[in-house]
Amino acid sequence: MRGAGLVWLSAGMTAPGSLVAGRYRLLGLLGEGGMGAAWRARDERLSREVAAKQLKVPPDVGAESVARMVSRMQREARAAAALRHHGIVTVHDLVDDEDGLPWIVMDLVSGCSLDQAVKNEGRLSVKRAARIGAQVADALATAHAAGIVHRDIKPANILLEADRALVTDFGIAAVEGAARITHSGILMGTPAYMPPEQLEGRRAAPEWDVWSLGATLYFAVEGRQAFVGFRRDRSAPMTHAGWLRYVINDLLCEIPSRRPTAAQAAKSLRQEPAPATRPEPTDSTNGPLSALMWDHPIRTGQLSGNATPVTAGAFSPDGSTLATGSGDNAVRLWDVGSRSEIGRPLTHGYPIHAVAFSPDGKTLATGDLGNKARLWDVQNRSQIGQSLGHRGKSGSVDAVAFSPDGRTLATGGSDKTVRLWDVENRSQVGQSSGMFLIREEAWVLAVAFSPDGRTLATAGSDTRVRLWDVENRRQIGQPLLHKGRGNAVLAVVFSPDGKTLATAGSDTRVRLWDVGSRYEVGRLTGHKKRVVSVVFSPDGRRLATGGDDGTVRLWDVGSGSEVGQLTGHKKRVVSVAFSPDGRSLSTVGLNGTVQLWTP
Repeated sequence: MRGAGLVWLSAGMTAPGSLVAGRYRLLGLLGEGGMGAAWRARDERLSREVAAKQLKVPPDVGAESVARMVSRMQREARAAAALRHHGIVTVHDLVDDEDGLPWIVMDLVSGCSLDQAVKNEGRLSVKRAARIGAQVADALATAHAAGIVHRDIKPANILLEADRALVTDFGIAAVEGAARITHSGILMGTPAYMPPEQLEGRRAAPEWDVWSLGATLYFAVEGRQAFVGFRRDRSAPMTHAGWLRYVINDLLCEIPSRRPTAAQAAKSLRQEPAPATRPEPTDSTNGPLSALMWDHPIRTGQLSGNATPVTAGAFSPDGSTLATGSGDNAVRLWDVGSRSEIGRPLTHGYPIHAVAFSPDGKTLATGDLGNKARLWDVQNRSQIGQSLGHRGKSGSVDAVAFSPDGRTLATGGSDKTVRLWDVENRSQVGQSSGMFLIREEAWVLAVAFSPDGRTLATAGSDTRVRLWDVENRRQIGQPLLHKGRGNAVLAVVFSPDGKTLATAGSDTRVRLWDVGSRYEVGRLTGHKKRVVSVVFSPDGRRLATGGDDGTVRLWDVGSGSEVGQLTGHKKRVVSVAFSPDGRSLSTVGLNGTVQLWTP
């Protein structure tokens, strides 16, 4: 190999008929890329056709750069040769030509790349894309088991031959834990298919390949790239992926540790849901809270003795008790069955803006216009410890939520902060135990924990919904956007399985987001005014929403269609809640009207 004055013998000058390393006769050019050319060749010694990959060196590259390019190609050969799998292109030989430049000799695949297939034939069927994805995932599982991360999974590096998909081009493969940027600062990989942590310069990990497989399958089934360049906001939601979108969204989870392994991905890609378990494309009339049940709903009527407008409401987990907050500085507890008040009001001193029951129903959290949150013992009807104060003497606490284990309380309000409070150690509940989670850019109006308690969703007046890693108190990716000027987000809630987040606000629309990938997967339109309350049914198949238009609407989550509309309230619907069995719905309105909707 020559030094700095090296002149590259181009593919055009390496003509068919040339003999490489005295053994491989070039028959024709298969294709060219930025750093190499692939040839169809004949192994003269074994009398068989092979593919030979030639290093491509630009004429203005210095000796040091040439050495790195040679090293990379040699690494590719060794990495691929170390793996034995029917889904990985087999490497047979590594030889040097007369200029000392390496050639990789490998199996000849009589097909095209996934990239070429989509560009020539259009998007693939869900079934075919899933089959290809499963085979690629199998191959990656083998590589990962050997400690090798491919780092450049993309459609161009997946070859298709009959019913077989093969992974090729291990040119930038690395041992798990290696850095992804060269010492000269060159980004290694294809940006549109690189996970966020790869772009950030973290150490190589198998999760990189899993994310890239998700982006690749998106391209296969939608016919377009999920991402453009270095941007990580998806170009458009999936419209052709069917059941596969759930798997793709899992692969594209922004938190690496929550992505499936390659082996798990392969299993998921082979498990097409049976028709009976898929999200229904049309209204269902044979499950809990189907459209038919709304023909003759039972309404419970007005709360006895409640003359003050209700500003906040929450039902206990078992649905038997309702807590309402009012502008008269009091919180009242009600027996839902009898519609009668339980005991005397809990006095605050300030108008009530938020209420929430703990998961066991024994503790009530409230937020008020005095910029404080309070905890109450429901049975004894007494305040627990000191008030939990936010920053500043004036302001309001407008959002409260318990973690699923009941040990942590999240509060948010007008001081643009979200705080976490220790509930279990009640003696230390107070301002000093509040922990900053984040200083928001806007008034915080809604908070919600995921079912596993690991993620917190926050939202407010700036149109943005943020997801947080609770343990590390770090924001997960970029905010979810409710586009539209002045579009405040007033409600956030996780589905029972934690995979979907529903958000709603002043633009009258309800949006559904995939939590793992943070992409919008549905938009529900029907309310005429802003939506202030949202809840999933226990099985996650239905979503109930209440708004300023006085209506309660029921939605099929799978299809996004409206399957019921309840119009008994005259004013804003402050709170909605399903019964534990999902067969009835309780709602409370601004004027204190409580309604129970049952078959």
